[in-house]
Amino acid sequence: MRYWITLLAVMVCVSAVAQTSTPTSRMVGLVEKIGDKGKIDWQYGVIYARGVGAIPDNEPNKAKAYLKARRYALMTALENLLMVTDKVRVDATAYAEDFEAKSERIRTEVRGFVKGAEVVHENRINLNGAPAVEVTVAVRLYGDEGLSRILMPEVAAQSTEPSAPLPVVTKPVARPAPAAPQAVNSVYTSVIIDTRGLGIRPAMSPKIRRQDGSEVWGTVNASQDFVIEQGIVAYAKTLEEAKANRRSGSNPLILRSIGYAKTPGRCDPVLSDNDVRLLLTANEASGFLGEYRVIFVID
Repeated sequence: MRYWITLLAVMVCVSAVAQTSTPTSRMVGLVEKIGDKGKIDWQYGVIYARGVGAIPDNEPNKAKAYLKARRYALMTALENLLMVTDKVRVDATAYAEDFEAKSERIRTEVRGFVKGAEVVHENRINLNGAPAVEVTVAVRLYGDEGLSRILMPEVAAQSTEPSAPLPVVTKPVARPAPAAPQAVNSVYTSVIIDTRGLGIRPAMSPKIRRQDGSEVWGTVNASQDFVIEQGIVAYAKTLEEAKANRRSGSNPLILRSIGYAKTPGRCDPVLSDNDVRLLLTANEASGFLGEYRVIFVID
């Protein structure tokens, strides 16, 4: 028993040291890895984190030994999940942790939200040659039980008018092959913005911007339940995936981004002035922007 208490204390200390470091994020397709703590799957809207607990070798009851290790692994997984959730990019300038820092209510709600995580996987592993239990937990980004339920109303409350212009970075990019000519009276069902090559990152509430950095679209309307349920935009890795997305419809307008808003988040694509005019003209006919029929293709 004394061995287990000592081991647990050491593991807690190691975990506490790890938690104080700032995790780095890395995009792999549409999955954003947050250090070694977990990941955010932006395509399917799920946040994952894992934790590991060593199985004590001085516990004669193997079942009890496993449960002790699992309990610690789950505790660590939830701590890591909170850290990963804090790193969810909300918009071009803020992460979830920034909203929590401004509001005790949001901070409390996010912590309660994380505690309700679901265990989606557990298994025995070897930890430096010793038996251990690994537990993976998950929560959703969107839906009634998702993080959006907490954060998106706050975004709407803080931003009822289009955002101020931001500095932008433009880059020469290869434009897609021209599409077949369409009828003059063709009605578009959505917009697909190809941002590949620009390093655009996913976020819960991105915006589309003009060359001067002003907002074309993206300010959240608090009355739109769809935003909480599905998110502002959908993300895809290829044009084929974007066209197959249910938001796309039968006749998407496909545009190529020429840059991005210069912010730490780098989540707002920039369109040329000509493409902005095309987008707004197309939207007048069917109103797809008001229905959040927007898909970003990202690296």
